[in-house]
Amino acid sequence: MKIGYPNNPRNDVMEEIKWIAEHFDFIDFFMEPDKAYYNQIDLKAVKRTLEDCGLDIVGHTAYYLPFASPIKAIRMAAIEEAAKCFQAFAELEVEYVTIHANWPPSLFNAKEGLEMQIESIAMLLEEAEKYGIKLMYESGVGELDNYGNVAKILQALPKLYFHLDIGHASLHGRDVCKFIRKLATKIRHVHVHDNFGKEDLHLPIGVGKIKWEDVVKELKRYYDGTVTLEIFASRDYVLLAKKKFEEMWGRM
Repeated sequence: MKIGYPNNPRNDVMEEIKWIAEHFDFIDFFMEPDKAYYNQIDLKAVKRTLEDCGLDIVGHTAYYLPFASPIKAIRMAAIEEAAKCFQAFAELEVEYVTIHANWPPSLFNAKEGLEMQIESIAMLLEEAEKYGIKLMYESGVGELDNYGNVAKILQALPKLYFHLDIGHASLHGRDVCKFIRKLATKIRHVHVHDNFGKEDLHLPIGVGKIKWEDVVKELKRYYDGTVTLEIFASRDYVLLAKKKFEEMWGRM
């Protein structure tokens, strides 16, 4: 198991890389505006810094790209932007990149939202394949982001992998351990953060209501890959959460 941390895309990229390299195994590179987008960074300099720091990298596109917009032109524009990120990630020699669940407004039903996502992700997979990149689907924070809908998307798109966000999978009374058991062969990356079951708060582990002992035990049974602490708190709390997670993983 390797533990990583994301850069804050509003901060200086090089400073973020250097701090993450001091404490973690890899960077979960959030390629987002305004300071970490593909057209705002010096890719050669970023790659050189990663190599100098000995830091591995996982790719992460913006969660707000509207892949399920009812307006097809907007969906196509989102796909075009994602493809530009794929090209940049390829230059950084990234193998796995996250894309995110997206749903149309409530005027459209779940079936239509699934169809829009599947159509868009099929095109995204084609674009990613041009650059030797494998895509991972991260489910979202809404009630439609349940196991059944996630499973339908992964079944419809065999080349798509699953990015398990434990915080997201625990919202609205969902059983995160079910996601782990049922989708174990598809999981290629994990995000870790806590909440109280209603809002996506990105708290340090142990602060919210997620039953971490149960979750980590189930996760370790099936998975031993990259885990990102997607905790939005002061760095002291982030490092305490890292220690807590490592200790928990070690005794499971």
